[in-house]
This record gives sequence, structure tokens and C-alpha cells, in this order.
Amino acid sequence: MSTADLEIELARWRDPTAAPGSNALPLTVEQALAYRDAGNLPDEHGRTLRLVLFARDLDEVRALGVKRLRFEPDYHSAPTWRREGSAPVNVVPLRGPDVAGDASPWWESPDVAALETEWRDTGRIAGLAVPAEYRGFVLKTVVALRAAGVAVDVDSVGASLARWLAPEHVREITDAMRAAAQG
Repeated sequence: MSTADLEIELARWRDPTAAPGSNALPLTVEQALAYRDAGNLPDEHGRTLRLVLFARDLDEVRALGVKRLRFEPDYHSAPTWRREGSAPVNVVPLRGPDVAGDASPWWESPDVAALETEWRDTGRIAGLAVPAEYRGFVLKTVVALRAAGVAVDVDSVGASLARWLAPEHVREITDAMRAAAQG
């Protein structure tokens, strides 16, 4: 679906009477993976692949990461399906209105708080020099890489970001990290 279609569908998720239907095209898992593997190129309506994950209770909220791995098992590696004009696969987690998530902000979790302290004290995250404007991207990526048992360096951060960001944005972030390391 396009961004406009996603906005319509999210409004309909909240209130089914709120908006007319969109141009979203539901796909089977096999169709979605084939579309991704063909490059996830925008079609004539601007639609690209969005992975919508539903959580009906707190256990399903906690399992969203594992559920996502079924569809994107290599999300810490630069995607091999990317082509000129490819769009990242957007993951849209949705939970029912009666399902509460963790009320504490992500930046207060112990693993992120320790990295944030390191950054405030040294300008580094997991030993990597990180300019302030990219801190949030790198904090979350380092936590995810560590959780997956992946070594943390500029290349692994870039490869993980490549799943969600356009190549020029990944280059911008990794080039800035390398420049910051040079002093």
C-alpha cells in the first residue's frame, strides 16, 4: 500500500466507519515475499510492501519481533532483493485498543540507558563514534544487533539500517559515523 493508503487503513483500524476503503492490496505471505524478492518497487499507485502485524494480547505484543523474523529472517543483513528504486519493507505493528504495551519509554530500558550514558560521556555507542543527529537510529540498532548476537561495528549497523532506510540514508549515517571516528 502507499503511505496515503496506510493512513486510510490506520484510520479504518481505529474506526471502521471513519473512512472509505483504500487502494491497499492484501497479499498472501507467498505473494508478499515474491513482491519483496522482485525488489519491492512502487507500482503505478505508489504501493510498496507493508508488513502489518496484529497483536491481540500482551503476549502477542511481546512476540512481534519473533513474528517479524518469520517474514524478514535476515533483517540485520543488507537486503539482497534491493534494486534501484526499491523501497524498504515497512513494518506496521497494530494492537487492539484493549491491549496495553510497555508504558515506559524505550530510552529508559536498561540496555538503552547504559548506551545513552556511554554516548553522553564519550560521544560513542558500543564504542562507535556517533553524531548526535543519528543517536536514536544507532541506539536502537545496537540493542537489536546485540540481542541477535551480531557483532557491532559501523558495517553491521549500516547493514541493519539498510533494511529500513534508503541506501543514500544508510551511507549518510555510516559516513558520518566514520567521519566522527576520525575526529
